[in-house]
Amino acid sequence: MSLNCVMSRTLGSIALTLSLVMAPMAQPLAAESSTLEQRLEASLRQIDLLSRRLDQVEKELAAARGPVKAAPVVAAESAPVDAASVDARLGDIERTVGQLTAANGHDVRDTGLPLHGFADVGLAWSRHAPASQRDGFALGSVDFYLTPEFGENVKTLVELNFGTSEDGHTQADLERAQIGYAFSDALTVWLGRFHTPFGYWNMAFHHGAQIQPSILRPHMLDFEDDGGILPVHTTGAWATGGVRLGADKLNYNVYFGNGTRISNGSLNPNPAGDDNRNKVFGLGMNVRFGGTLNGLAVGANYLTQIVDAYDASNALLGSTRLNMFGAHAAYQTDRLEIIGEYYRLRNTDLSSATGTHGSGTGYAHFGYAIDERWVPYYRFERASLDQTDRYFSAQNFGRSYTRHVLGMRYNVDPRAALKVELVRYDDTASRRITDQIRLQYAVGF
Repeated sequence: MSLNCVMSRTLGSIALTLSLVMAPMAQPLAAESSTLEQRLEASLRQIDLLSRRLDQVEKELAAARGPVKAAPVVAAESAPVDAASVDARLGDIERTVGQLTAANGHDVRDTGLPLHGFADVGLAWSRHAPASQRDGFALGSVDFYLTPEFGENVKTLVELNFGTSEDGHTQADLERAQIGYAFSDALTVWLGRFHTPFGYWNMAFHHGAQIQPSILRPHMLDFEDDGGILPVHTTGAWATGGVRLGADKLNYNVYFGNGTRISNGSLNPNPAGDDNRNKVFGLGMNVRFGGTLNGLAVGANYLTQIVDAYDASNALLGSTRLNMFGAHAAYQTDRLEIIGEYYRLRNTDLSSATGTHGSGTGYAHFGYAIDERWVPYYRFERASLDQTDRYFSAQNFGRSYTRHVLGMRYNVDPRAALKVELVRYDDTASRRITDQIRLQYAVGF
């Protein structure tokens, strides 16, 4: 199809868009008719300007082709053109159409409502497991996330997760609901509920099981309602961005929001409002390297807040000043995946004279792709937690442990993965060692 034909159709589409936008506004009143005529004349002038610009594009493309030598007509039409110039000019035309429709109070473009999701099912068998732990087939979760489009700057992310409780009832959790504005690559501001931007795993692997390299998350980074011991969700404000440093990129995160509380043994990120009016504050930086170090990312982070603990009757048990320092490194290539994180906590008891308590937890994960489908992996986890620290003693799973995870991932196709894991969990306090075999089939859509 010739360029003239393409441009003619583009101008025709613009004219049709204008007619559709202007038609509903026509009214029998003389004053309004006059206003519409003026706006239509202005729009026609814009179309005339576009026509001149398109003529200029044709002239530039003709010049780019060079002198036309004697050749068949078919060969002349297939001569190379400056594709980058064409894309740029057509991009200008598309933006002009948007400006024309917006100026008339309507936007006829269908922005749509992108919907994506994940689902998984599993099978587990355990030996020497606690009485509360169940084996057998189980539904994992069905996770939906929506990313409505409002233009280049307004950003939205909503994630709704459906899971099954121990008694078999379906539970719905609004895991993320954040609205943001992108000022530039160097600054995007989000408001709402988001994954607390610290470390690597909590930012790279969200609630979709298919994108996660293993079945289980590192235990210290489990979600709050799954027995996690660190505040992996925050409701508040979050500023993030990055700047290029040659081939590398420096990224930052600064956030402020509702603090976490401990309710009946579990962390609660207070999505409906803070319980003690003491906010969480955190910051972090990471560098993603390019060039000869392409695939390497390293970073550090800090988080502080006051956490109050409550019993089942909502009576206050005590308060703790939580100070958490973290560091991570990840190296990923087409075949190799190495991820490591470590967190050091210096928590101060604000309710009694027990002072400051030090604890640490971390993991190292290794994976190697034999080919595009088979990926064996191993992860070692360890937590050494001060059991006199009220922040940990008030949590059901705030105990020291070690865990070994040996697994194999088989990529059925790019959106489906079958995983099998052998797990050994050593509860340091009770000296109970639990062995487990897990199987999971997870898909993304």
